[in-house]
Amino acid sequence: MKAPAFVLLLTGFVIWAGAFLLLYATQATGCHLGWHRVEVGPISALRLLLAVMLVLVLALIGGLHWYGQRALGEPQTDEAKLLIKIGGMLQAAALVSTLITYGGVLWLTLC
Repeated sequence: MKAPAFVLLLTGFVIWAGAFLLLYATQATGCHLGWHRVEVGPISALRLLLAVMLVLVLALIGGLHWYGQRALGEPQTDEAKLLIKIGGMLQAAALVSTLITYGGVLWLTLC
């Protein structure tokens, strides 16, 4: 498995930015269509959808982080290893940023 080191540098925050657009578009659409009034157990359908989306984004960024860390064990040039390490740090930062930025969908007022 040859990890594309440059791609690992970009993916964390590209996914974060895409999630920003997707989550807030879903929230705005859900509020407009009244999904926050549809109860699914103890929470609204909109909050459930946003929480599932948050978990999927965290899993995607976490999976890419895991992929990059796994690639470090393979024989690579020193430059590629450095890029993969930096990419791992960026993906870790993207994970933390995702939790901070989007974690509010779990408890804040939606509409």
